[in-house]
Amino acid sequence: MMLIPTYQELCDNEISTKTLLTMKKDSNLINAEGLVTEALSNGMFRVRLDNGCDILAYISGRIRQNSIRILPGDRVKVELSPYDLTKGRIVYRLRNKSANDEITF
Repeated sequence: MMLIPTYQELCDNEISTKTLLTMKKDSNLINAEGLVTEALSNGMFRVRLDNGCDILAYISGRIRQNSIRILPGDRVKVELSPYDLTKGRIVYRLRNKSANDEITF
């Protein structure tokens, strides 16, 4: 029997995940914010969440339809499934970058 790891187990950080993640009431999706660190092929991006986890995220259909360009260094909102916390969907590109956001490779 395989146990599903929790988000805290995937990212061993001392930052509390309760302040960084929220659940939608009407669905089982987890909302988080992060910084795009790398643009991959086919609309895939590597996103570093605010708690330090790196996930693989793809662009939602609404962002594709409206031709919203997402580049490395952009702040985004990501939806995560509770079943696979290493992959997510980018649902919103935040407008302003904060001064402390830096891309480190």
